[in-house]
Amino acid sequence: MRLEGKVAFVSGSTRGIGRTIAEMFAAEGAKVTVTGRTVDRGEKVVRGITEAGGDAIFLPLDINDEDSVHGAIDATAEHFGKLDVLVNNAAPTDVVSTTVKPLPEYTTDEWERIMRGTVTGNVFWACKYGIPHLIAAGGGSIVNISSAQAVIGLTGFSAYGAAKGAINALTPILACEGAPHGIRANTIVVGRVISHKADTGVGVGGGHLTRLGIPADIGHIATWLASDESGFITGSLVTADGGFTVNGDAIMNG
Repeated sequence: MRLEGKVAFVSGSTRGIGRTIAEMFAAEGAKVTVTGRTVDRGEKVVRGITEAGGDAIFLPLDINDEDSVHGAIDATAEHFGKLDVLVNNAAPTDVVSTTVKPLPEYTTDEWERIMRGTVTGNVFWACKYGIPHLIAAGGGSIVNISSAQAVIGLTGFSAYGAAKGAINALTPILACEGAPHGIRANTIVVGRVISHKADTGVGVGGGHLTRLGIPADIGHIATWLASDESGFITGSLVTADGGFTVNGDAIMNG
């Protein structure tokens, strides 16, 4: 029970990586707020957690709306009495389906929508309103979810790569600002993860040295970063990508 007594807020946790993180946190003893736009999915996740003996609530969350982010974080602290762990996982869901194209072909609205959802809503607002609660709790852990697309060139992903790159850049700053308050901040740089049954693994993701990822690969690392076991780790980019970002052969042979 590595997270026993801790309260965690996980954005974008009705499916995929976020859902797995919420479930793993609860299994390790944390009280968890599951969030997302789809109520029935969120309530299903909460039912699964509670039926397994965990403690969780669902709160609707729109990462494009500042009041929604603020309200959900405050409601978490009010319901559970505090906030110890902030997992910034949410991102626009239609990045691959609608906005994979050369930079000049992006509209300003498309660019700003991806930046707003991935950086402004998911990290800036979450930290702006979450950090005061972490301070009040005597410290805590911020776990950001980034992407290999932020550190390796992938044609067509300029907006998403830039947004995830911004998260990487914010991580050491959050660590420095949080240190006096006992707050650690780290980011998981994620490779290609198959997160639902309909995902066949086709498309972006070739070049992994081991295999494509599954949500549990990321959930295990997030659990460790949220726990006291990683108390000496802050300001770090923890790469979990099956070797994708170090595989120059994939680029040369692609």
